[in-house]
Amino acid sequence: MQWVLNIIIQKRNLLLFLFLLGIGIVFSSYRSSYHQTKLQRFGIIISGGVFKSINNSKSYLSLTESNQGLLAENSVLRQELLQYKQTENSISKSTLNPELSNYLVRSASVVKNSYAKARNILIIDKGTSDGILKDMSVVGPNGIIGIVKQTSDHFSSVISILYQDFRVNAKIQGKGAFGSLSWEGRDPTRMVLSDVSIINTISVGDTIETGGMSAYFPKGIPIGTIIDLETPTSGGYYNIEVSLLNNLTDLEHVYIIENKKRSEFIDLQKKSEDGTR
Repeated sequence: MQWVLNIIIQKRNLLLFLFLLGIGIVFSSYRSSYHQTKLQRFGIIISGGVFKSINNSKSYLSLTESNQGLLAENSVLRQELLQYKQTENSISKSTLNPELSNYLVRSASVVKNSYAKARNILIIDKGTSDGILKDMSVVGPNGIIGIVKQTSDHFSSVISILYQDFRVNAKIQGKGAFGSLSWEGRDPTRMVLSDVSIINTISVGDTIETGGMSAYFPKGIPIGTIIDLETPTSGGYYNIEVSLLNNLTDLEHVYIIENKKRSEFIDLQKKSEDGTR
C-alpha cells in the first residue's frame, strides 16, 4: 500500500491536471453531441484496454499462485517419496537419507487428456531430455494416473488408468486384502476392484491404495474409496466399486515417479519365471 501512496505523491501535479481535464471534457460533452460521441468511443477504448490489462494481470497472478502451489506440493511429495520406506503401513516418517531412496519424482504439465474413450491416453510436456522413460508411473495430487507409454525428446504419452485391459495391483488400506483394479469403460470417476476374497472383512468407505506388488507404482499411493460393496451368493469374491480420488477429467499437473531399482526387479522376476518353466 505504501508504494501506491508514494506514486500518488510523486505524480500529484499530473493527476490534478488529468482530473481538471476530465471535468472539462465532461462539461464539453454535455454541450455537444459530437463531443459526447467521441468521449463515449474514447471511453470504450480506454475501458477495454484497462479490463484487458486487469484480466492479464489476474491470469498472471493466478498462474503464479498455481505454480507456487505446484512447487510446494511437488516438494512435499518429493520429500515423502524420497524418504519412502517399504513397510506394511506404506510411507514411513522415519529419517532416511534421500540419496538412498528408491524413487525420484519429477513434475509435468498435461497438454492433452482423453477420458471418454475405451482406451485413454494423456500427453505430458516432459520427455527423455527431462529424464522420463517408458514404464515410469504417473500420479496426480490425490492418487495414481497411469504409466508412461512412449517418449520423445520433450513429450511423453501416458496410458491412463481409464484404459480397458489395464490392471493395477491394489489393496485395502490397513486390512491386507489385495485385488486387481480395472476400468469398465463407462464412468471416469469409478473403477472396479476384483479378486478380493470374502474371507476379508471390508466395508464401504475403506480406502484403496497401490499394493506395491509390481515394478510400476510404489506401495501405499492412494487410489480411491469403496462406495459400493456386494457379497455374491455364489463365488468367493466381493463385487467392489471404487470412487477415484483424482478427477481424471480435469488434470493440469502430474508427477512422474522413477523406480531406480525397477530394472533389478524386472530382471529377477524374469529369471524366476524362466526357472519355473
